[in-house]
Amino acid sequence: MVRSGELRARVAARYRDLGLPSWPDPHAGMTSPREEEYERVTEPGRYGIVHARARVWAECLGEVAGIEVEPLAPAPLDGEGRLGGFDRGVRLISPRPGTLPLLLLERDAPLSGLDASLAVLHISVVRPEIAVAVLPDCGCDACDRGSDDLLQAIDQTVGTVVGGPFVVLRGSGWQALWHPDGGSSDGTGRGPGHDRAMELCRRLAAGEDVRLPGGVEAFVGRPWLVS
Repeated sequence: MVRSGELRARVAARYRDLGLPSWPDPHAGMTSPREEEYERVTEPGRYGIVHARARVWAECLGEVAGIEVEPLAPAPLDGEGRLGGFDRGVRLISPRPGTLPLLLLERDAPLSGLDASLAVLHISVVRPEIAVAVLPDCGCDACDRGSDDLLQAIDQTVGTVVGGPFVVLRGSGWQALWHPDGGSSDGTGRGPGHDRAMELCRRLAAGEDVRLPGGVEAFVGRPWLVS
């Protein structure tokens, strides 16, 4: 069985061979971006690296014995279409018991006033709408932290899902994510506070019988690989 560290090294090496664009953090050492950088997108094509990195992850995971890679046709990101849609993607499924399907979904987001689109990667589990990361979260120059920041965010997100345990709680208008090294919660819905959500996630990961608030979905993922 491939180990997690070995897989990450394989992804980094194979991606490096592609010779894709890289750029430094343009705001290193600055207290805040310049006003003119907001809502401006310089060289939007370079953000194609997020799609490329995801494809390398899918390729490398697909080479692990038993992991299935299922291509996905364009579809809405949610049942009602409120979140828009994705243009292509893959669903990866591990044969190990208790693991969560991983979805790497590519979107070409049109840019207002430009004859160009911005590459956006949605990393989801189980269903497209259960997004655990959307990268870049904004494509404007003010939010640019360099190519390494984007690639590390993709690696970290995929790594937490396949590395397990990984827990998602979802309620009306809110979501919480937990893994052994941290967690987050957000949304406008009337969910439990952050500390309570993290406690529920930890107990679910430990295999406890947890009584969840009404209308809450829980998804508990076990490791895909040897750590």
